Amino acid sequence: MDAPEALREFLSYVVANLIDHPQQATIAIGTNVNGAVAYRVQLAPEDVRHVIGKNGMTISAIRSLLNTAAAKHGIKISLKVGSAREEDAEAGAGAAEPQTEA
Repeated sequence: MDAPEALREFLSYVVANLIDHPQQATIAIGTNVNGAVAYRVQLAPEDVRHVIGKNGMTISAIRSLLNTAAAKHGIKISLKVGSAREEDAEAGAGAAEPQTEA
């Protein structure tokens, strides 16, 4: 298993244990313009707040863990979290991706 996939598995495990509707969660992997591996987590709207946490503390901790693991593999990552409904609305409106990024 390559590093981006291993990090996706870790992210999937962490997120699944924080949310109420894991069957609605998806994690997409891509590459951003800076060459970093980009993870986009889409959740049920009511689950987003569990992953973001109070004052963004939970997502900040998840990002720290992912960045540390990614650094060991010599890669950079970015992580965005949002609801599937936000994604649908943005796709319909043609908006740029103002995802929740805490």
